[in-house]
Amino acid sequence: MLASNLHLRVHWFRDRGRQSQEFPRLMVALVIVLALVNVSAIVLMFGDWATMTNSMAELERNITDHLTETSH
Repeated sequence: MLASNLHLRVHWFRDRGRQSQEFPRLMVALVIVLALVNVSAIVLMFGDWATMTNSMAELERNITDHLTETSH
């Protein structure tokens, strides 16, 4: 009885050792995935910002052209 209990404890400690080695790998994988998601979000935001800037410039040109046409 004592030997089987000790045997189970040895396996439990070995399993904990494996988990502690796998846990940092999981954390590294999660950090990499989150970094990729953040980079993708930043790229999309810059794309939206560039589109908005171009649209605002075009709108300004159209307003200026319209004001120039109506004043002449």
